[in-house]
Amino acid sequence: MNTKLSIVIVLAVFLSLAFIILSSALVINSVSTSPSEIAPGEASFISIEIENNGNADIEEVSVSLNLKDTPFAPYDSASDVSFDEIRENREETAEFKIKALSDAESGTYKIPVEMKYTENTIEKTKTSLISISVNAKPIIGVSLEDGLLLKEKENAVAIKIVNKGLSNVKFLEVEIGKGNYYTILSQKNVYIGDIDSNDFDTAEFKLIFKENSPSVINLPVKVIYKDALNNEYNEEFSLEVRVYTKEQAIQLGLLQKSNTRTYVIVIVVLIVLYIIYKKLKKRRKLKASS
Repeated sequence: MNTKLSIVIVLAVFLSLAFIILSSALVINSVSTSPSEIAPGEASFISIEIENNGNADIEEVSVSLNLKDTPFAPYDSASDVSFDEIRENREETAEFKIKALSDAESGTYKIPVEMKYTENTIEKTKTSLISISVNAKPIIGVSLEDGLLLKEKENAVAIKIVNKGLSNVKFLEVEIGKGNYYTILSQKNVYIGDIDSNDFDTAEFKLIFKENSPSVINLPVKVIYKDALNNEYNEEFSLEVRVYTKEQAIQLGLLQKSNTRTYVIVIVVLIVLYIIYKKLKKRRKLKASS
């Protein structure tokens, strides 16, 4: 029994020592970035607060970012920060400046943080992960496609949506507002979906402009969408729309005058003249035979 008890005690002591050796006294308390989201090609400061929550002072502390396989690079600073000593229950802040590559896609990336230090003459290493978000605020442009718009006629109004920003947008929807000078014949909402950076799409609506409408009308348009990180945007635009009467459009050369009515009248006159000619010819024949 004494031999077995001795073995158990030795194992317990060994496991306790192993736990103490392998346990890490250095932990990450908080991480902050400024700005909170990095745009492609832009730089950001990263502050990592680390704490020694062990029972002894630690020395030769090194904190480094492993930027391999990430769309980031060090910028105006090294990728590692050193401290001679961090006392028990004390904190230090490791600051880095990184830059997102110009072709970095929007999203959240995990960066390994490696911390090396010496505790009680034992060298230790701990690796943790921090998250950094890459995102650029979308820039949406809205314009009216070229086309002749006439009063008291059904018009197809095409609205062009351009993504001029560096990031893609998704779940995009276009809504046209009500007005006093026109009637919306189609749905007032058109769902487009995704528009990639430097791309565009078109939403079409059916409208009738009233007879008393002015020649220039402000058309309210609302665009609702989300960016790559699911941040929602709601933007309102006012498009200047120019409308014409049929007569104005013809006078300005925007619309060709239809000659259909004239052609019909000429054809009818020719038919009547032909009938009259045939009757007169027939009467002459009858008189000549008598």
